[in-house]
Amino acid sequence: MSTTSHPKEPKEFRILSLSGGGYLGLYTAVVLADLEKQVGEPLGKRFDLIAGTSVGGLLAMALAFEVPMAHIVQLFIERGEEVFSSRRLPGGTVTRLLDMTRSVLGPKYTGEALRREIKKHFGGRTMGDAQHAVVVPAVDVSRSITKVFKTPHTQGSLGDESLSAVDVTLATCAAPAYFPCVKVGERLYADGGLFAVAPDHVALHEAEHFMGAKLARVRMLSIGTATMGYQPTESVEADAGAVGWLTDGRLILTMISVQQQHVKAVMEDRLEDRYMRIDADWPVHAGLGIDVATPEATKTLVGLGEKTLAELNRKRLAAFL
Repeated sequence: MSTTSHPKEPKEFRILSLSGGGYLGLYTAVVLADLEKQVGEPLGKRFDLIAGTSVGGLLAMALAFEVPMAHIVQLFIERGEEVFSSRRLPGGTVTRLLDMTRSVLGPKYTGEALRREIKKHFGGRTMGDAQHAVVVPAVDVSRSITKVFKTPHTQGSLGDESLSAVDVTLATCAAPAYFPCVKVGERLYADGGLFAVAPDHVALHEAEHFMGAKLARVRMLSIGTATMGYQPTESVEADAGAVGWLTDGRLILTMISVQQQHVKAVMEDRLEDRYMRIDADWPVHAGLGIDVATPEATKTLVGLGEKTLAELNRKRLAAFL
């Protein structure tokens, strides 16, 4: 029998990527809370890199600081109407026009309620204080350039370590017309969903280019906001104007949906069976929206999360955790 020793195969590099979608992120939080309960420890410990955009960025930062996901679920349920809106989607043309005017001269929401809640969890901590590696996309609006905020997890990922974790989280969540832009350092930033609603490709580039991960050893778990299969509630007109595109959040939900579809296809090509996407079918006529935080929307999103968890291939999932 040969006694030749063989070098150990390099360990897998595991990535968790979380998509954007405003209050729809409650769905993601429900899934994450269950996974965290399943592993029996802070979920961030199971990944070499966490990426998140917009509300996914908020969740990613919470994971990076080991804030229990069950607490974040409660944050959505108990404070959702303060941060977003207790209004249902407007029903008629007039009420839709009135709703649109709320964001004509300024953002719909001040962002102060969101800042208060995030500060309760992150306090005065900085990106350098995070316990796990994280990347969070945003957009420098004064220069119209992309920005990926990073923890100082490698020599090539330095520069943001002194930035406020609260400010970075608010920056990636600052959806245009919904929340004000956020000043981080000397720059103004808006929602990273403008270019990376699903930050899977941002995370993979960080892993390969800055962290030295070999593609053949990368395994990625990607979680959506029940929006990848979004379909408009009403029929689409070829000559639709602002009202048609903005009604029920159609423009932003379409953008969220198609970005996620494209990124999923690319990641499946690159990672093959080492890529797993968790998402739910979009419930048409359920009255959901990125800023709809009604009791009905809450119940629907929690229900979607529970349905997804009940149908998950746990055996396959185990390889990603």
